[in-house]
Amino acid sequence: MRIEASISLVVAVLALGVSCTGAGDGDSAAAVDPLCEEGFDPTWQTWGKGFFVTYCNSCHAADSPNRFGATEGVSFDTYSEAAQWAPRVRARVLESQDMPLGGGVKDEDLYLLDIFLTCGL
Repeated sequence: MRIEASISLVVAVLALGVSCTGAGDGDSAAAVDPLCEEGFDPTWQTWGKGFFVTYCNSCHAADSPNRFGATEGVSFDTYSEAAQWAPRVRARVLESQDMPLGGGVKDEDLYLLDIFLTCGL
């Protein structure tokens, strides 16, 4: 799989010193996914929205003038829409890597998307 973070990326992310607690009910005893301990604290506003605008919304925005065959109702304009489709995003973008059409997602962004889907949604 081509999802490999460079050492410099990991060092840079860890240098931010921000902890990711993941989505939980506030129970400090809850297990934290190892990805969430990388030091990157993704939210919709700080990272997710930019990813979806950059790589997905030319076809998957509700108001896209040409969806290029994207299924109606599959849009990523809001946090709730992205969260609703997160398992499918993981399957298509990270696992089968057949989205976006034509590829082009940087390895760093694939790695960060994995963290976002695991810790930020």
